[in-house]
Amino acid sequence: MSNPSETSPQLDPSEQEKLEAERLIGWDFVFSIVVLIFSIFVIANSLTMPFSGNVGGVTTVWYESPGLLPLFIGCCLFLAGITVFLKSAREGGRKLFQQHFADVNPTGFLLSGGGILSYIFVFITWFDFFLGSFVFLLFYISLYYLEDDKLSRKLIAVYYGIILLCLTVFFSGLDKVINAQYDYATDFILVAAALLLILMLAHYAHQSKGAASRKVRTVILVALLFPSILVPAFRYFLLVPMPKEGLVVEQVFNHTYYTYLAPVKEVEDGNLSADQLDALENAF
Repeated sequence: MSNPSETSPQLDPSEQEKLEAERLIGWDFVFSIVVLIFSIFVIANSLTMPFSGNVGGVTTVWYESPGLLPLFIGCCLFLAGITVFLKSAREGGRKLFQQHFADVNPTGFLLSGGGILSYIFVFITWFDFFLGSFVFLLFYISLYYLEDDKLSRKLIAVYYGIILLCLTVFFSGLDKVINAQYDYATDFILVAAALLLILMLAHYAHQSKGAASRKVRTVILVALLFPSILVPAFRYFLLVPMPKEGLVVEQVFNHTYYTYLAPVKEVEDGNLSADQLDALENAF
């Protein structure tokens, strides 16, 4: 996503392409280090959360810990970061970064970092986890997998426009007004965002006369499948709640599972001591 240097107009297309590839390798090297540091921070914080314990006479086990999901995300980020780091290091990423640092446009680097931060601190903090993940993946996968500069610029403008709208709504307190009648009304912002991104991708596929149709279908399918698998696996198998459960996770997944699919458990009469009741009440 870096722009070619304006100081080298004499380069032929093949040399220009090689130079651009070298610049990207250099920025991949640096960005992978940032991802590794951030992933270690996420993993370290998740390990401070309790992975077992006893509350009100109820014993919890490791796979029910609230720290399991951030630990999983942190490990995935670490694996992604170490993969990019090793690949760029083998290709001389450190040397290439130092060589081309002065004439590299860091826009792509900043957009990549901003995309990840917006996902963590905006989408899955304020919105339904499924919707936030879906919109983020639609944008992020399209940006790098479709490799079309014109489309990328449009996607970036729309994505960061959505982020700006979200920040305005929540920092101004408008979210309380919007959610006054329905708790998950703000989630429709991401529903609209997802529809807009899908329409943009469909239009791009149509303009390419079918050449990009398979790639566009792959982007939408992967973006949809990832949260569709992750949510049930953590929510119902490992019993780990999502960071934010709203329009899709709460109203669709939870309602369907607990109404039609969850096994019926026998309830046995039992008495808790006063200390156990106090501990259970204080836990919430």
